[in-house]
Amino acid sequence: MSFFPSDWEDEDFEENYDSFQGDVDGLVSDFESKSRDTFTARELIELFRYYSSQIPDSPDHFHSEKYARMVIEIGIQKFPYIPIFTLHMVEWLMRENKYRKAHKYLEQATAYTPFEPSLMMMKSILLSHEGARKLAFDTLNSTIEIIGDDDALLEDFLDMVLHYEQYDLAEPIAKKAIKVDADIIPILEKYLSKTEESHIIEMLIPAIEAQIDKDPYMAEAWFVLGSAQMALSDYEKALTAQDYAVTINDNFADAWHALAECHYELQHFQIVIDIYENLIIKFPKKSLEPIDGLYAWSLHEVGNSIKSREVYKQILKRSPNDAECWYSLGLTLQHENQFNIAIAYLEKAYQLDPTEADYGIVLAAAYFGDNQTEKWQNLYEEISDAFPFEPELWLDWGVALYETGQTEKALNITETALENNPHSIHLLYRLSALCYLSGNHDLSLMVLEKALEFDSDEYHTLFIFAPELKKSVKIMALITKFIQSKTKNE
Repeated sequence: MSFFPSDWEDEDFEENYDSFQGDVDGLVSDFESKSRDTFTARELIELFRYYSSQIPDSPDHFHSEKYARMVIEIGIQKFPYIPIFTLHMVEWLMRENKYRKAHKYLEQATAYTPFEPSLMMMKSILLSHEGARKLAFDTLNSTIEIIGDDDALLEDFLDMVLHYEQYDLAEPIAKKAIKVDADIIPILEKYLSKTEESHIIEMLIPAIEAQIDKDPYMAEAWFVLGSAQMALSDYEKALTAQDYAVTINDNFADAWHALAECHYELQHFQIVIDIYENLIIKFPKKSLEPIDGLYAWSLHEVGNSIKSREVYKQILKRSPNDAECWYSLGLTLQHENQFNIAIAYLEKAYQLDPTEADYGIVLAAAYFGDNQTEKWQNLYEEISDAFPFEPELWLDWGVALYETGQTEKALNITETALENNPHSIHLLYRLSALCYLSGNHDLSLMVLEKALEFDSDEYHTLFIFAPELKKSVKIMALITKFIQSKTKNE
């Protein structure tokens, strides 16, 4: 997508280069039929918008691409003093890694407008894109110097470098923008919401922190900083940031939601409940819908499962296709061993979203808990094909088989599980236990030794599955040997 979808809605362009007043379809027809020899700058921009908006969605996108480039070429030839045509062309060439050709267009354009900031900024981005970092920063610094204290341009250029994913160019622009009180937080927030890449988020955080240093009472900046830290799963730091945001602005609903989520992720369930029940007095109930699910599960975690289920049922009245809600409601019942009631909710969740591994795994466990043998056997077979790389699936299946007297089959599926998940320490301990229980004590001890070498802290999983193994002198001696050796080395 172009960075210039509306060409910045430039008022000067509208006033000086003929605003387009007419039918776009008619304009397209005139252009393609060549019934007209000349077009105004505004008409060419409208044509470019039309063609580029159809790439790549149009079935005939090659047709659209051909005409879009043709329009830009005409624009550059007819109106070389209008930078937007060159900017579009360089943008196009940069996507194709045709750097030399892109530089040529920029050189031609700067011959007409040698100190045009947008051309200089695009040159910096182009240099950065091709890996010429020093030249990119030199050009960027010259651009920043030329535009001076123009906050609008600094905002546009910050947006520009982030759009083209040249993140290291953002910091000097952001620093200058902050000095002149430009509004950069909405720009940073926009790009943070678009990415899950931790290295990108980490590169944007210094700019947010710089804004906070300049204005420590900007609630929006604290909120965006907290959101970035949440994206990095650093909920302790995020909680602090969101707490500042709501302290500065007690009516900042999104920050309250984020604060509740931080407490939820840190398992501060009673605090989540307290926040929600205070907010319901302060804000319209509908505005709390984004955190209804957090509230419902927090109620279950503190032991108020009846109210938790009431909240989940209210959510389902307005969102009957919310698979996670059906699943969570069923899970509250499963935790209380009410398998026969839980199953209907869990089946609904799995029906709505069979691509979510947990839904199938928990449903199979519910079938097992309710003694529906054929159903759990069939479902484990089904989901093991769909999710072979989910260790929890194989562990649960192994329990079901072992507890129904099928130790040999439990051993076989655990071996299969390790083929798919060779780094699962829990499966390795499980294999050791099953070998011992099936009478192969020597192999069990060999596997156990390997598991202890990988992670001796997890040996207790052996006894959770089979407590009777604590009676084995050889198993306990091997575990003791590893623990003592580890303690000595520490």
